[in-house]
Amino acid sequence: MAILITGAAGFIGAHVVAALRNSGCDIVATDILPRSDAVRLSNFLDEGLCYVPGDLFEILPGVMDGVHQVWHFAANADIPLGAHNTSIDVRESILLTHRLLESMRHSHVRSLIFPSTSGVYGRNSGLARAEHVGPFLPASLHAAGKLAAEGLISAYCSTFGLQGCIFRLGNVVGGMMGRGIIYDFICKLSKNPEQLPVMGNGRQRKSFVLVDDAIEGMRQIGENSRNDGPYCDIFNIAAGGSVSVVDVAGIVSRAMGLRTPELAIEGTSIAWPGDQPVIELDIGKALASGWAPRYSATEAVRVAANRMVADLGISVAPQ
Repeated sequence: MAILITGAAGFIGAHVVAALRNSGCDIVATDILPRSDAVRLSNFLDEGLCYVPGDLFEILPGVMDGVHQVWHFAANADIPLGAHNTSIDVRESILLTHRLLESMRHSHVRSLIFPSTSGVYGRNSGLARAEHVGPFLPASLHAAGKLAAEGLISAYCSTFGLQGCIFRLGNVVGGMMGRGIIYDFICKLSKNPEQLPVMGNGRQRKSFVLVDDAIEGMRQIGENSRNDGPYCDIFNIAAGGSVSVVDVAGIVSRAMGLRTPELAIEGTSIAWPGDQPVIELDIGKALASGWAPRYSATEAVRVAANRMVADLGISVAPQ
């Protein structure tokens, strides 16, 4: 029996493919990207990974044959885009998740791992948020789509006997990223190492987690949560605490062998429509399950910055 990974050519999806293949799992990987563009999976494709390219709306339920579990990572990854294309998160999170759940139901596939987002909590005072603490008032259409998908998963588990583990992830970072604050800072400093433009007011704080820790958390908790009946539960996954934009700038600069640059701070209250200036997650429930992150939030940023500098082939300046 195989594990289906949707969105497998994306940043987190490709890391899931690597982690599960290294543990001996049979995998069916899908993504909208054609095989030639799935560069994050190139090594695995050369080794014979079963990869089915195409729009998931069209290739479901055909890819369900021989599958016993789904890791559903297919979604819009460009959060600010939702403010300009207001239908993309409706399609890629809500409608696509419904299509997947229907395919699982008719194919008798019961187990689902679903990555949601800390964005479902919306803007708040900065207090660490636990899974049961509302209200849930998303500030972005991306987060709204994820929250709606959570509701669908819960209802399908209750109504049709599925088993779902939903993970509200902090800012997942690591190598092979093509967007995000660390990637943006590296690109900007590559052009001008003396001055770094910063969106927002510079006081934003984010809850980071290294992709390795996030995947191990989802896997370990998902395995421990299996039972014989309908099941749905939600866990925050992060490293605990948060890291400020200013500190991220310093970590990225050091990874590139640069002095901390002058920060050209924009000064607006939020960096972009839908941004959450402060994100901190209470991970007590995940810790109680037996999982714990190996890296702190600051260490996650440092490791991710070093990996991205290496991935981009940037020569580290002598210090």
